[in-house]
Amino acid sequence: MSQAFISTVLGLFIIPLTISSVIATPNYNNDGQKITQTTKLQKSQSTGESVFQQLNLTQEQADKIVEIRQQHQQKIIQSLEKLRGAQEELNQMIIATNTDNQLRQKHGEVLQLRRELAELQFNTILKIREVLTPEQLQQWSKLMQQRRESLKNP
Repeated sequence: MSQAFISTVLGLFIIPLTISSVIATPNYNNDGQKITQTTKLQKSQSTGESVFQQLNLTQEQADKIVEIRQQHQQKIIQSLEKLRGAQEELNQMIIATNTDNQLRQKHGEVLQLRRELAELQFNTILKIREVLTPEQLQQWSKLMQQRRESLKNP
């Protein structure tokens, strides 16, 4: 399989974690940090293999995962952009002279956008689950847990 293809499929596994990292990071323009986190996620700390290689996906599974990613990616990107904009507006409102009620309303909007993004991410994960075997799903779960822990303790 080509390196580009492997990278594309691997990107699907990283989307939920990367987006969560971006949302949790107040500075949304910190591309260097996102790149570093993504690079860390691409390789297993123990073996140096990609998640894709560790799951040993068949070509059919990889093709289906790429298709799932393509179907959901644009919606996730749009949702993330809306969230970033609303969060930035809220940040500006906090330092301006807006009323508490205006701030609460904008905060509610930010929370709703986060819920919508989480729902999109969750739906993507559900679709991926359908493609993986029970053994691959178990391995994927372990790998994602390791990734979450490594992001907490850089």
